[in-house]
Amino acid sequence: MKCNHSGYRNHSFSGYFGNTDMVISCPHIESTEMNAIVEYLKHSSFPAVCNKNHSMTTEKESMRKRFSILPALLAIPAIFSAHFSFGLQISEVAGIPRDSAAPVPLKGEMLLFPLTNGYIAVAGLYDDFFTKRILENYHSRLAGAEQLPRNKDWSRQFFYNFAAADIMSRYLPSIRDNFQNPAYFRIKVNGRETLPAAHGYWINAVGIKRLPRVNGRGIVLTESAELVPFAYIRLDQPLKNNDLLEISATTGEKASLRYDDKKTISRAIKVNQVGYAPAAKRKYAYLGMWLAELGPLPVKHLEGKEFHLRDTKDGSIAFTGKITYRMPDQHIMRDREKIALYGEEIMELDFSDFSKTGNYYIHVPDVGRSWDFAVSDDAIGRAFYVQMRGLFHQRSGIAKTPSHTQWSMGADHKISYRGGFPPNDRHYRGKNSRIIRSDGTKADLSHFHVVKATATDEALPDVCGGWWDAGDFDRRTYHFQVVDSLLSIYLLFPENFKDAQLDLPESGNGIPDIIDEAAWGVEVWRRAQNEKGGVGCWLEATSHPKIYDPVKDTQRYYLALPTRESTLQYCAHAAKLARAYDRCGRKEPAQLFFKSAEKAWNFAMNPANRADTKFRIMNWGVYHYTEPGELPQGDLFKAALNLYLYTKAISPNPQEPFSGDPKYLDILDKLDFGKILADVKDTKSPYFLSELAEDERVLFTQASKYRRMIREKADELLKNQETLAYRNLNWSLKSPYFTYLAWGAGLPFSKGAYLIMAWRIDGMEKYRDGAFLAFDWMMGANPMGRSMTTGLGKVYPVRILSLPMWAWNDRLVDPIPGITPYTFTGRNNYSAASMIYRYACKPRPDHKFKGCDINLLPASLRTKEKMDTAECYRIIQKAIPLWREFANLEGYAVDQNEFTVWETIAPAAAAYGALLTPGWMPPKEWKNQKPEKDIRKLPGYIFLP
Repeated sequence: MKCNHSGYRNHSFSGYFGNTDMVISCPHIESTEMNAIVEYLKHSSFPAVCNKNHSMTTEKESMRKRFSILPALLAIPAIFSAHFSFGLQISEVAGIPRDSAAPVPLKGEMLLFPLTNGYIAVAGLYDDFFTKRILENYHSRLAGAEQLPRNKDWSRQFFYNFAAADIMSRYLPSIRDNFQNPAYFRIKVNGRETLPAAHGYWINAVGIKRLPRVNGRGIVLTESAELVPFAYIRLDQPLKNNDLLEISATTGEKASLRYDDKKTISRAIKVNQVGYAPAAKRKYAYLGMWLAELGPLPVKHLEGKEFHLRDTKDGSIAFTGKITYRMPDQHIMRDREKIALYGEEIMELDFSDFSKTGNYYIHVPDVGRSWDFAVSDDAIGRAFYVQMRGLFHQRSGIAKTPSHTQWSMGADHKISYRGGFPPNDRHYRGKNSRIIRSDGTKADLSHFHVVKATATDEALPDVCGGWWDAGDFDRRTYHFQVVDSLLSIYLLFPENFKDAQLDLPESGNGIPDIIDEAAWGVEVWRRAQNEKGGVGCWLEATSHPKIYDPVKDTQRYYLALPTRESTLQYCAHAAKLARAYDRCGRKEPAQLFFKSAEKAWNFAMNPANRADTKFRIMNWGVYHYTEPGELPQGDLFKAALNLYLYTKAISPNPQEPFSGDPKYLDILDKLDFGKILADVKDTKSPYFLSELAEDERVLFTQASKYRRMIREKADELLKNQETLAYRNLNWSLKSPYFTYLAWGAGLPFSKGAYLIMAWRIDGMEKYRDGAFLAFDWMMGANPMGRSMTTGLGKVYPVRILSLPMWAWNDRLVDPIPGITPYTFTGRNNYSAASMIYRYACKPRPDHKFKGCDINLLPASLRTKEKMDTAECYRIIQKAIPLWREFANLEGYAVDQNEFTVWETIAPAAAAYGALLTPGWMPPKEWKNQKPEKDIRKLPGYIFLP
């Protein structure tokens, strides 16, 4: 059994995380029986899960015992048929004939993307066509599937998957051939017919193919992608302003535009779509585009020509500059192949000298205009506001009401239950496993099985709160990084933050909203703290969510075993929260959390509290967990430092560097700070030791080393930033780590925290300007011309891996604002090769489906008509530029479409908060932002590859 997210369609089951191949095969088992086996295994105690790294983990010894005898496996269908009559009901549905629907000629919609006066991208939209054909052909069978018992959701899903595959496979070859054929398009300019001078083709996914349930209740996400073909056309003559361009297809689709380079938006012009800070000393837009088969959009001839910054109110010119050649395309070596980073000629539009507040757009004669953007303090303010409210929307245990958001939802998971599983996920498997079998060997377990084995019925009605991530409703120790990021920025830049700044439920309580949001991730654990002071900082269920709507999810969430390590982590952040409350003058909550932190400290420092427990997993035996005897030195340092700084702040002489409780100072002096600093540099955010940047007199030696490390890393990042065409933050092009972009590392503020810290330490504008450039990249001044965060800019992510968004897809198409998906991983996701560039489904004779294997690559890249997924993947690895390797396949390309509050949202929110103008407040109208109801009106829905 393995998790590969590869879109395998036969004899497999799906979770939110993708598809999992079942290694079961027997010619004597019918398909319906095989599905019953799969369902049995899916809900049995078979030890396989998709963990955070999306790799299946198993108790190998038990698996060998279970499946070594084939007759036992073959007996499963008979058992299920006898008890549940699975086969009969499913067979009846499968026997429902297709509805009589006459063959329908292909006809979709056409969308034009003008890039310059000589180049046009044409997109084909066929989603509505496919949906209509599927329902015409399979309405009766799908209606029958809807009548299956609820415990057969897996079968109901199959019928929708099959219906989509059958219909789409009939038309996709024609779509591919049409968009590769220049003769398919008829082009007219001012009524005069013309031929394309050059033509290229590509295909892209804009999400998973959705189908409305025929019973009218919700949406089904199928195992197919919603595919959009693109034709790139070079006109034989450049358009002039006021020319009418008309393009039609031989199948009847039509689209037109009247070209005017002052009014026609070109997605080849990349800007910060939210806006630029007046204080930023460097402001750039970029010009360039990848045209797939046609290569880079030719723009180098524009070097030295003028561009204009125009006022959106009247089009008047506010600034004029010269277009410069930024640099040729850049390359890296990956898997012994030379890979392009962008696939573009990159031009630079520098308007650094302009800082007048207002709303503007870039105008490039003979090209077009950009999206509108602001030059205003509200630009970084808007990013901070929306990104922080992304955290608010991810809160657990609280209703989001219309008085605070139009993406409203009820309260979820208000009650937790006592559990007894270890709160450190690294202790379950591999070399770091702390779980021992009865024979003394290390176990390799899924945490879900341990949660189930240690679950109790003891309700904990006060234990709720924290934040969800993309595809889970658990809350865990990783989320302390959200708390640390927000509190670090508040304590370093307190003048930037105020009450009522984020329109939160707590707004108006006299406490800066950023502290209120951070407290949401700490208060849950304070209420979970036991009488001795211990707390297990992980709330987890016995599986991934089965119901995507968090309000309707009925799974119990269990509280982890209190360990010394987990308690110490809580102690550090509770003490830091106490310091933030004290800093803003709120003594009562400051004392509350300090006392709780002290209690946690005493628990953690007592070796007698070391976790040592046994549990039994049914059919597997007894396991023994023992917590490591030594506390993590970094956590110990952080906890002691925050406790010391709090006692210093409330001492009679808070200005004296050594006026805090000496018992914490003694601990700090004894720890090996060199090892702690090396660990932070390699594995943690620089915010982890941000306390050392507040007052260098406290722990002067350690603070000096930390500050030196911050400067060195920040200077290295600034140097690398200048070598990259779009000025992102990354390793050097020569570094073997350059392509390590996964799990948020490709987003600039995972590393950009070093620039924020360096600016706070030294006050040098070069660091702040580097952070502003990273902000520009995040908001659309990047190769794809996309904002990385929902609700920010114009072309933002629309289809994301978010369980609530999946649950509400029939009523909400505009995603929850403030969510930042991972997007980039340093390589293509393998699912792209089986769901976008190749469309393959195995035959199903029981459904009279012959199967399909359709190569959707351009003819220039197809080495042969039929190729397997591995070969297709090798081709796209070479062909697609690194910063375009994104597959919008939410539940299949998980590592690109997922997000976490701690890896993607909090680092950006913290950076934007640091860059705020002191005392900034949002315009009142922002509170009333409403979701767009028509997905076609969201520019980010159809985005260029």
